[in-house]
Amino acid sequence: MRKKMAKLGLGAAAVTALTLTTATSASAATILGLGTGAGACPANYVCLWADGDFVSGSPAGKFGSIAANQNVGDMGKLQRSGALWSGMQDEASSVVNNTGSSICFYEHNGYGGAQFRIGPWEKWPSVPSWINDRISSFTYC
Repeated sequence: MRKKMAKLGLGAAAVTALTLTTATSASAATILGLGTGAGACPANYVCLWADGDFVSGSPAGKFGSIAANQNVGDMGKLQRSGALWSGMQDEASSVVNNTGSSICFYEHNGYGGAQFRIGPWEKWPSVPSWINDRISSFTYC
């Protein structure tokens, strides 16, 4: 019985590890790892993929994809130890804005450097070359 409970606890921990939640709001969340395609982006989230055409990165240590319904000031902090997750810092090549607000993506952490702005409900299968693999933070703007 103890072994079964331990396995259940490990399974729950693995599922919980896929979603990071901030302490500031019960509804603020960042989801690590999405499916392929713009349709994988949940309603009211901003989504980023490591490769163009809304495809997760190769398993060679790339993060793959994320979705967030909050500002993210440091994409380097979005990591999961082990497995294939090594962070989303300077990895994004395609983005979806599934919100009713404009989103500003920045070259540096803390919303600094070059800015790439997209409007509500926009989908970019390939971000411009000057910001490709350079997004470090983003905010509602």
